[in-house]
Amino acid sequence: MTGGTTDGAGSAARAGRRQGAPRGRTEQANALASFVLEVTDGVTLRELAERYHVGKTMWGEYRSGQKLVPLDLLERLVADRTPEEATRFSRTRTARRLHAAAVDAAAGPPEPAPEPAPEPAPEPGAVSGPGPSPGPRTPPRTPPQRRRHRLAVGVTVTAAVAVVALLLLVALLPSGDEDISAGGKLPSGGASQDGSPPVRAAPLTGTGVFAIGPGGDGVLQWDGPGAGDWTRIGDTAKRLWAGPAGLFATGVRGDGLFAYGGSPGRWHQVGEPGADFAISGTRVYRLAPDRGSVHVWDGRGTSWTWVGGPASRLYGGGPGLFATNPKDGRIFKYTGRPGEWEFVGTAGADFALTDRHLYGLTPDRAMVTRWLAPETRDADEKWTWAAGPAGALFAGAAGLFSTDPTGTRLRHYAKNAWHDIGPAGAEVRVAGREVFVLTDDRTSVRRWDPRTDTWTRVGGPAGTLAVTVPRAGA
Repeated sequence: MTGGTTDGAGSAARAGRRQGAPRGRTEQANALASFVLEVTDGVTLRELAERYHVGKTMWGEYRSGQKLVPLDLLERLVADRTPEEATRFSRTRTARRLHAAAVDAAAGPPEPAPEPAPEPAPEPGAVSGPGPSPGPRTPPRTPPQRRRHRLAVGVTVTAAVAVVALLLLVALLPSGDEDISAGGKLPSGGASQDGSPPVRAAPLTGTGVFAIGPGGDGVLQWDGPGAGDWTRIGDTAKRLWAGPAGLFATGVRGDGLFAYGGSPGRWHQVGEPGADFAISGTRVYRLAPDRGSVHVWDGRGTSWTWVGGPASRLYGGGPGLFATNPKDGRIFKYTGRPGEWEFVGTAGADFALTDRHLYGLTPDRAMVTRWLAPETRDADEKWTWAAGPAGALFAGAAGLFSTDPTGTRLRHYAKNAWHDIGPAGAEVRVAGREVFVLTDDRTSVRRWDPRTDTWTRVGGPAGTLAVTVPRAGA
């Protein structure tokens, strides 16, 4: 670069000029430093310090390998210095691989532990990292094992009967504060039989399109194309969840969760209040009000079973149940066994599930990626680029949809690109083949048919919507 500025460190700090051979403690640190030098070629230390609010001395150490650049800063650097999208994708993957290798080398060989290790620790920079960006590093995992709980007892048991009793007690005791993959405290009544009647959710028939009237007045089901009417199936509700497991609502009578019994007016309480609910297949999951534990409905009465610890949000769909960690935003998948969760990726601005895939939006909302597992066993190839910038993601059996970065236009993902289909509205719900939108003023419910690329008004006004794929043959 001709005419480049220099900082107080002299000409050695000139942009793009290598400051001698990397001086890191490991080969991996030197490889990362060389990558940083390549990415920052043409930029002075002063410019880097002003742009990223990190001192010139620190940038010199990052570029020499004496210190490891934080992952979130590294990825911001790659994004800023790589305007072409495909190249940025490849560079981001390389950056994550080099950073992971440097961190592992710096940590040295792990010390032997007397017990199986808990779920993987967060990657450096995971809190503000790029979320589901291409190729998140999957930490080493040990084979699934039943978690052992300890009991602090200051007596020596000698009788065989007492030993058996103690072991049974230990198995029943919950552990302390842990994250979602390791479990959490079991609240009272979580999985016990409570003597409630054998209530079950009714399989859904008809269109699978539901709405709550303005102000919570009435739960309505759309009668279908050509009918133009909605059938009132409940008197009041606050929120709705619909899926293969049935139709569920809060605010029917109090704040608990209620299941629709299959005919107008038939609603039965199946659970206590929750911070979030999700449906995956025939299973209904509940996040405790304090977000300290996740439970699955046993399918009858008000009996629920604990399956995991703290979470910030639940995502349910065809690929399964996913939850985000409240500490750093990492996303995990429930394996189907209580307390066992698989690490999927780092934090993202949004996630959405079609009937086949999990999609993630990077924290800066500049890229949408698709989770490849279980399609690949390559730890460095767990995510792949899918589409460009988006504001929010919506998905279902009809595919993937998003708002544009302004949040005003709705787009359909097809042939690896976004296609504008109309205004985004206040709510977007993706059904089996169509998409339903509640307009910004909530006075109209509109339906988009991908076969004709047309919008049709089907009802309104409404407070909120819920949709699912209706039962086959219904």
